[in-house]
Amino acid sequence: MKKTLILLLALAISLCVGAQPSQRQKMIHMAAERIAAQIEVPESSREAFISLYQRYKGESLKIVKAKAPSGVDPESAAELKILDDFEKSQKLLTLRKAYYFKFREILAASQIQKMYDLERTAQESSPR
Repeated sequence: MKKTLILLLALAISLCVGAQPSQRQKMIHMAAERIAAQIEVPESSREAFISLYQRYKGESLKIVKAKAPSGVDPESAAELKILDDFEKSQKLLTLRKAYYFKFREILAASQIQKMYDLERTAQESSPR
């Protein structure tokens, strides 16, 4: 009985963990659709925008979610975290620049700026 319960619990946990990326993709897709409507992406470009935005956010999340190296003592841990934050910021900036030119093939610069503003507003209002 106890082994069966542990097995069922392990199965439930693995299913939950396995479902997370799919759920994240759904949320990114919904955000892309919402942003497309808010920045008035023409219907003829909407699917291209949504696909590009999903790739952009997926790559951004990989950078942000990457594990930082850890130090042995508090001082080295703090330094490693700061340096890792610098590296992540640089990677995000490089990614954002690269995707700007890809978005520019579909959108006007003012639409891209509005997209960035909407992202920033969403980040500021989300619980941490």
